[in-house]
Order: sequence, then structure tokens, then C-alpha cells
Amino acid sequence: MTDERKLDEIERLLKELKASENETAVTVDEIEDRPSGFWGVGKIFFSLWKKTFIAIALLILLLVVALPFATMYFLKQGSTYTEAKGAFLEQIQELNELATAEAYTKVVIERQDNTLFGQSIGLNLPGTKRQLLVVIPGSVKAGVNLSTLTDKDVIVDEEKKTAKLLLPPATFLGGAEIYFDKVEVYSYEGIFREKANIEEAYELAAEAKELIMKETAEHGVLTMAQQNAEKTLREMFSFAGYDVTINFKE
Repeated sequence: MTDERKLDEIERLLKELKASENETAVTVDEIEDRPSGFWGVGKIFFSLWKKTFIAIALLILLLVVALPFATMYFLKQGSTYTEAKGAFLEQIQELNELATAEAYTKVVIERQDNTLFGQSIGLNLPGTKRQLLVVIPGSVKAGVNLSTLTDKDVIVDEEKKTAKLLLPPATFLGGAEIYFDKVEVYSYEGIFREKANIEEAYELAAEAKELIMKETAEHGVLTMAQQNAEKTLREMFSFAGYDVTINFKE
């Protein structure tokens, strides 16, 4: 798609957005002239909702299309290398953390001990043993933090229309989240032991979070996050007319 066609497309979207806003305004003005009643009010609100939804959708589409195009247009208006590089860097930094992958899993924690009258004993006396099995579901998000990028991490060749990015590796964002309302506790206890309850699951929360992060990392969630972040940035630069090379720091 040429620059002229891209510009025409943006202008067309602006006109459609403006027309949609005008239609919405007309709809509001005509409310007083329409018959009252439940069905009449329902139709009016549905019409307003539909037009508002279309206007918002067009606005979002316009922003998505215009973001990389604005950078490309800026670069073609006699900008210097420093300005071009700074524009790309600022635009990437504003994306901040791309939460590009989220994994859900369940971890199982097993415990076994011997207790008598609330005190732990080192002997397996009859009636003092308890086996505990806790199934804890949770999730974790992984992404690439782009706010730490510096001008050394972004190399732009305006003449060749190429760019090189050196990104930080994907990391877990905010730690693991545990769904305590879905925790399952199973236990087998002797006659001198109390049954297990959800409170014991809370005591295992820290261990469960570590297991969730370890298990999801082994299943490649960090790798997936990097791949998704790379794809997003590659598409953005491609739309702006640049061939980009993306590498990740060790």
C-alpha cells in the first residue's frame, strides 16, 4: 500500500467517524418527536448504542492504523537521524510492558506428618499420621518490558528503511495469581488428627506460586511471550515501511 493510499484510507475513516457522530447527534435530536413507551425507548437506546459502538470501533481502528503511519510520515518530512531514532524509541517505550502470554496451570502439593495433641512427633504412632494433598490452580503473565529501552537498543537506517532492536528478555509480570476459590484439599488422617481445611492451603500459597512460575517456565511461556512481542513489533515497523531485525539480550 502506497503512502497516498494509506493517507486516503485514514481520511476515509475520519469522514466515516464524523458521519457516524453526526448521525448520532441527529438521533438524539429526534428523540422528543418519537412516541413514548417501553418499546420506543428500547429502540432509541439500541440505536444510540449501535451508533456509539460503531464510532468507538472506528476510532480504535483509526488509532491502530495511524500510530505507525504517523511515525513514517514524520520520518519523511526531512527529519534527521536523531529525530527518527527518537520517534521510534519513544513510540516503543510507550508500549511499556507487552503482556504477551498468560498461562494457566494447577500445582499439587503433598504433605505427610505425625502430630499428637497439636505437637509434631517424630514417630509414626497409630492414629497420629495425616496425609495431605492440596491442588492449587493459578495463572501467570509473561511479557517484555519495553520501558527500559535506550537509544543504544534502537538503530534506525532512514535511507535503507531498516531498523534493529535489542530487547530485554521476557519476564514474569507481577508474579503468579492463585485462585483460592477453586483450591481442592484432600486428606487422610488418623483418629487423633483433625481434618484439613482451606486455611492450610493459604499457608502453602508462597510455595504454590513458586511452583506455578517454575512449571509454566518449563512449558515455554517466556519463549512464547518473546515470540508474540517480536511479532507485534515486526508488524508495526512493517506497516511503517521498515524492515526490522529483532534480537533479545542474554
